[in-house]
Amino acid sequence: MPSNGLSQRATEEELEQYERDGYFARTSVFNDVELKPVRDAVETIHRKIEEGARADDVEPHRKIDGKRYQKILGSSVQWEWQDESTEIRTMEPYHHHDDRMNWMIDDVRLWGPARAIVGSESISLFSDKLNFKRQNGAPFPWHQDNPYWAFECQHLDQLISVAIVLDDSTIENGCLWLIPGSHKHGALDCFEDRGTVGRLYTDIDRYDLNEPKPMDLAAGSIVYFHGDIVHGSQGNRTAENRRLLLLTYQPGGMARWQRDDIRPVFG
Repeated sequence: MPSNGLSQRATEEELEQYERDGYFARTSVFNDVELKPVRDAVETIHRKIEEGARADDVEPHRKIDGKRYQKILGSSVQWEWQDESTEIRTMEPYHHHDDRMNWMIDDVRLWGPARAIVGSESISLFSDKLNFKRQNGAPFPWHQDNPYWAFECQHLDQLISVAIVLDDSTIENGCLWLIPGSHKHGALDCFEDRGTVGRLYTDIDRYDLNEPKPMDLAAGSIVYFHGDIVHGSQGNRTAENRRLLLLTYQPGGMARWQRDDIRPVFG
């Protein structure tokens, strides 16, 4: 894949911003020619999961706090909040459903800058997640990722996530929002009166945090962010998709989250 003239390592300025703010972004890393097969694969995966949900041997969905969750074809799927909606809200992992997803995981433009942060020249995949955010797609309340992983991961300080923007991302269609500097507080208190999943949602009103910043970025842009940074998104108020891939990298030789296999990253 072409380099687009971008550094294959994080720059000093990017590392300084990551230390200070908990994230840094690179704009227009991937072009439309590169994104097209990925977008096509995303839709193929959605259809595959829809079909899997209709199979006779599929596990029934579970309702947690009134929201539907289901294990389908090796993925944990959360359906959109409307009753009986066939739109997927989010799913993980996703890359095993379509080979067209693998090249992006292995693209040095994604994992190259992660090396300095995870502290290793060799990289492996920790987790992969796909957010669809269709028209009327529900918001994601404020949260941190590390508390979600903490009970099954002993190396949280060696993880970094990268969000790949597949569609132009705006405030109106529910772009990602980050609270700069919030990662410095570590794990923050969550709501205790909002059900099971609500215990993972950050109660930001308890803290004096910086103003949230929208990641309203063009398709093909990427955002690296810390596992303790508080982030979320609003609902999609437009007729357009706001699809987002989320990859979390770790040092090489480590198993994927909640799995026994190692998915090395190939440069």
